[in-house]
Amino acid sequence: MKNIGEQLEIIRYGTSEIIQEDELVKKLKSNKKLVVKAGLDPTMPDMHLGHTVVLNKLKQFQDLGHQVIFLIGDYTASIGDPSGRDITRPSVDLKAVKRNAKIFEKEIYKILSKKDTIIKFNSKWLGKFNGTDLINLAASQTVARMLERDDFDKRYKSNKPISIHEFIYPLLQAYDSVHLKADVELGGTDQKFNLLLGRKLQEQHNMKPQICI
Repeated sequence: MKNIGEQLEIIRYGTSEIIQEDELVKKLKSNKKLVVKAGLDPTMPDMHLGHTVVLNKLKQFQDLGHQVIFLIGDYTASIGDPSGRDITRPSVDLKAVKRNAKIFEKEIYKILSKKDTIIKFNSKWLGKFNGTDLINLAASQTVARMLERDDFDKRYKSNKPISIHEFIYPLLQAYDSVHLKADVELGGTDQKFNLLLGRKLQEQHNMKPQICI
């Protein structure tokens, strides 16, 4: 495995932000194989350029000897990610979600090493949530906290509707990081709020918060 300085140089390349880099350095110094997570909801049948950017960064972590988890959000896809939306996203047909997920499983191996990649589906744990579980998860954050999110704030101020289930989405994505015990989560700039919420939820579960890249 490369030394800390060499790893940092590779990780920094092409990233817009690392939250928090000092915590990342501590994790790297532990010589532990980090759990590096990136997720994608299979709402569309193909990947775009932004997805390949994240996959290439995952590959860099993989080449550095860390454990890569590619998360297919088959459960969260049924809700719809509100990131960057000025209207409520319509629900996605479950048959389409399953069909797209199978395509993603094949597509990611054009970049990632098949033998070194773990694929997870968040329906495996989120699908087991009951009403009490969802209420407890919702109780972990406030409406004011959710309205700090730029797209929610704009919709609220312009009197555009925000459905309650849209607040649930980032909480479920954040819980994925708790369940997977992620050390690092990768995502686009539009996912920053969701990734930071993962940090908060991990702290509430007495875990060291993930690094967001």
